[in-house]
Amino acid sequence: MALERPLKIIQWATGSVGRYAIGAITEDPQLELAGVWVHGEAKEGQDAGTIAGIAPIGLEATRDIDGLLAIDADCVLYAPLLADVGEMCRILESGKNIVTPTGFSFIKDPILASRLESACRVGGVSFHGSGIHPGFAGDRLPLVLSALCRRIDKVTIREVCDLSQGSESPEMMMEQLGFGMSAEDAAKEPPALMGVMSTIFYESMDMLAAGLGFELDGYEHHHEFSVATRDIPVHAGMIQKGQVAGQHFEYIGKLGERHVIEFQTYWKMSRDLDKDWPYDAPLEYTVEVEGDPSVRCTLSAIDSHTTEPGLVWTAMNCVNALAPVCRAEVGIRSSLDLPIICATGRFAT
Repeated sequence: MALERPLKIIQWATGSVGRYAIGAITEDPQLELAGVWVHGEAKEGQDAGTIAGIAPIGLEATRDIDGLLAIDADCVLYAPLLADVGEMCRILESGKNIVTPTGFSFIKDPILASRLESACRVGGVSFHGSGIHPGFAGDRLPLVLSALCRRIDKVTIREVCDLSQGSESPEMMMEQLGFGMSAEDAAKEPPALMGVMSTIFYESMDMLAAGLGFELDGYEHHHEFSVATRDIPVHAGMIQKGQVAGQHFEYIGKLGERHVIEFQTYWKMSRDLDKDWPYDAPLEYTVEVEGDPSVRCTLSAIDSHTTEPGLVWTAMNCVNALAPVCRAEVGIRSSLDLPIICATGRFAT
């Protein structure tokens, strides 16, 4: 469906995902970048294009939230490192839709859902959680594959990432995700994003289950660390021998006592770990639907040896959802409520 005018978009945060989103928004004639919020003083006043690594575009980034909320914009692509629910409610109440890769793909917490739903009603707008995983690989992709099956017994999603050369910040890698810590400290005081990850993966499992017509009865979560067997220089800094350089997460959704949905995640900074995890792809998602017939699908980047395509995937799944979310009914809208998200208008001609 063609738009009558370009949608005015505010990019909220300019980290690894936000920078790619700015580039995609500015090159799309269906979209107009109307504002950019940045977290740090160092970026304030800089040209948004310069921050994104593209040519200057004549739009200065700002930390003035009130000023941004006063802009007559259609949607905010909300991509900070950690989401602030109060901040999101202010954005929604100001009459701006939100698409975010920070989780919220299928909200079941009644208090959280009530806050966001109420803010949507005040502003007359919609809210949508997107991303690559959650947001695609662990929910939308297996739902598409499920259409090929007569019976489904179990769904497993395995994520493998070599994070050593990704462009994520040292704050993200070392402080928020726990790389470079001792295994004892990381287990004793889990970094901030660990708790968030449990929530967002359970949401994704719930959406997958809902799409398949049932509700999960419970969850399990297991997490193990692997430490470096030598000093490892990575993009985000130096990981010393004996520090955390690998992590394995296992999230399980249960139906009765059966394990019916499993998310397996392997994050590695090197092959030189004290645990032998047999997955070396730089970036790969494998979806297995066990049943009749069973189906396996692998999602990986072509001609890339880093995780950078995953950041592009995350950004583009959000950018391509902007128009459908702006057209959606008021309220919280999961992928089950929206039409198929496509790269409309992006085919090379």
